[in-house]
Amino acid sequence: MNYKVIENLLGDIYQFGFDNIIIIAIFWIIIMFFFLRQLSKRDNEFYLKDFFKKNK
Repeated sequence: MNYKVIENLLGDIYQFGFDNIIIIAIFWIIIMFFFLRQLSKRDNEFYLKDFFKKNK
């Protein structure tokens, strides 16, 4: 099979990332901020849950 199209596509993406490393770094920080904020919110809700509370 000929994987030249996929190879060129991944090469272009890789080259774009290295040419615009500042933009990629800022984008990465924004994504990590969003995901870590969502994760910390869920973790805090789990931590604050009272497992030993008696149900009435």
